[in-house]
Amino acid sequence: MALTEMSLRDSQHSKHADDVYDDGYLRVEHNAYYVSCAGTPLKLPRTEFLIFSRLVRSRERIVAAGELWECAWGSEKPLNAESLHVYIYRLRNKLMPFNLTIDTMVNVGYRLVLPQKER
Repeated sequence: MALTEMSLRDSQHSKHADDVYDDGYLRVEHNAYYVSCAGTPLKLPRTEFLIFSRLVRSRERIVAAGELWECAWGSEKPLNAESLHVYIYRLRNKLMPFNLTIDTMVNVGYRLVLPQKER
């Protein structure tokens, strides 16, 4: 196999790896707008999915409210913290049965907390 073919294949594999998060419990296919938890698909409206997708890509790290807003609404619309909070509230309610939580750091942002794996 030629070097360029290997590089292209590795690049495509890396691109696919960035597109899909799967830890055996939570699966998110970012480009396909698909989420499942414990094998159960979660139907999220587009905006909720975009927020959740960003949180998953930065799991266990605080994501600034402005960054989440820009992922969902773009940079043309100024941040509306109250609207963002409503979307986070809706997401929390949908994620609660699956033991997924979204922490709030007041005046900073949000963080997705994944369930601890049993040892």
